[in-house]
Amino acid sequence: IYVKKVYFEPGGGAGNAATGFSKLGLKTAIMGRVGQVREGDELIKGLKKNKINIHLIQVDKKISTGFSFILGLKQIKRAHSIFAYRGTNNSLIFKAKPSDLKNIKWFYISSVSSPNWENVLNKAFSFAKKGIKIAWNPSNVQLKAGFKKLSKYLKKTKVLIVNEDEARELVLSKKKTRNLSIKHLLKEIGTMGPEIAAITIGKRGAYAYDGKRVYYQRPAPAKVINATGAGDSFSAAFVASLFYQPKNIQRALKWGVCNSASVIDQIGAQKGLLNKNSIIRLSKNI
Repeated sequence: IYVKKVYFEPGGGAGNAATGFSKLGLKTAIMGRVGQVREGDELIKGLKKNKINIHLIQVDKKISTGFSFILGLKQIKRAHSIFAYRGTNNSLIFKAKPSDLKNIKWFYISSVSSPNWENVLNKAFSFAKKGIKIAWNPSNVQLKAGFKKLSKYLKKTKVLIVNEDEARELVLSKKKTRNLSIKHLLKEIGTMGPEIAAITIGKRGAYAYDGKRVYYQRPAPAKVINATGAGDSFSAAFVASLFYQPKNIQRALKWGVCNSASVIDQIGAQKGLLNKNSIIRLSKNI
């Protein structure tokens, strides 16, 4: 089987989100784990280039950096298959001294899927007691654990971001219901603890709920080249907007769909990420 084109691009939920935050003007640090050579070195170089603090990066001397092999088929629009090797992601630990986390205002927790994910989340969420707001984009591994196991984290979450399928899985893990409308899902998730819940629904846009009102934003115009990184780019922009204007949820949705549209318009999960000036300008037109 011959392949016409190959692209090598940086990725990963944490790296994508960190790059998105940095481009939007936030002082950003990343905690993650990479291998000692090759791909790990390239990822670290890319993070530095995007002005991301890397002092919490863990370098594994024995295991290779995680990577994904993504097949894009022209015959099937919007579809792709991903073969993922977890690598060093599976040995991630939460390793930080209190001095490393001074003046931190937000944690963004990406899709932690390591076997010890509970230990990682326990340590990360323990810092919420110190006034740090938490935005969380849980992985399918956590969602499969169900509401009962995730309840203690959801109660400490400021912003929860999931897609439509993930929202259904989370709600159904709490109670069986035939009403799976987006508005119902948002309100059910709202009762679980998060102050703000956001649900992305692909080409139909995104919704959010703050316990009082349901917000909706139609998608920004885009030519879909590759959907990889769409969720991470939405999440980064949504949270960054709330960092600047905590009460303006509608603007946060606008930022999210604009950033996502820009990313899916190009190959790779980070190439199209917008800076602050660009996203302000584009969000005024949708």
